[in-house]
Amino acid sequence: MQNKEKRFDHLTLKEKLCNILLHCLMYGADVKHDEKFEERIRKKMKLEYIFDPTRIRSCLDLIQDTESAIEEFAKYGLQKFEFGKTNGSGEMYLRLYGILNAVYLQMQAITELFEVLKSPGKNEAKKEFKGLKIYEIRNIAGSHTINYLDNENISPEGFKKNFFRLTHVSVTAKSEEMYAVDGFHNIRDLNLYKSFIEYNEVSERLLFHCTMDYFNRLIKSDKSKKETLKHYEIEQFISTNYRKMYKNESLYKKELDKIRKELEKDDLEIANFEDEIDCLPIEDFENMLYISTESIRKDLLEVEESVKKKSSSFDRNT
Repeated sequence: MQNKEKRFDHLTLKEKLCNILLHCLMYGADVKHDEKFEERIRKKMKLEYIFDPTRIRSCLDLIQDTESAIEEFAKYGLQKFEFGKTNGSGEMYLRLYGILNAVYLQMQAITELFEVLKSPGKNEAKKEFKGLKIYEIRNIAGSHTINYLDNENISPEGFKKNFFRLTHVSVTAKSEEMYAVDGFHNIRDLNLYKSFIEYNEVSERLLFHCTMDYFNRLIKSDKSKKETLKHYEIEQFISTNYRKMYKNESLYKKELDKIRKELEKDDLEIANFEDEIDCLPIEDFENMLYISTESIRKDLLEVEESVKKKSSSFDRNT
């Protein structure tokens, strides 16, 4: 039976904050429904326009939807590790453009909440979002790739724009070393995963500030505040550990265990295999083991030999 005290434990902090604001919408809707009910709701919720509750709901829907995409990236990056299967660069680029746009849309939704809820700090939040590395990555790799207004002053005189291309070999599951070559032979070293983690830390803090400011202004009773926050398991600011969500490494290790068992079953020498294979990145391992289940034992012998010879200079093509 599910523990009622931890019914929201599976949610991220941003999802819990959305629940708090949904609670505020329900609180505001508890008015007499006559021809002036929209105006009653506006006043009760301390909003500027009668359509502001709908604006709030639109922002919350967008934050929740984009958070689903963010959680998916947190689990698998640009590619879920699956033994014997590669998704190809097409799906990886689809996920790359998807996560960058999801982050950008969530930024917009959080900024809009500052506006509609009249919480202080909208301009500061907007400036902080624009200063994030992932905002730059989105502009370079996901929106203004061929017409980027560069602040580096490296474009020729009279030409204010820059343009980029991503190197295929640098796009991996986490893309921690993703390279963008600009039109003037300069290389930008972009760390997608690190920038993704940084974004979530900032967006959580900003959404928490915006939500709690409005919640405390709207709900006057200290008792009601405490009970509501306890119900939604948000009595204090506890950041979500997005790094802990990552599953590819555990999937990778699980597959290694299966291979070791296969080798042991056939009485194969596995000492060197274990030493060498553990040093390989997930992407390299996946490329090496694109094999069919029908010929697994035969191919495992080839993998063992291949690892001994090529592990130090394996070409990453994921």
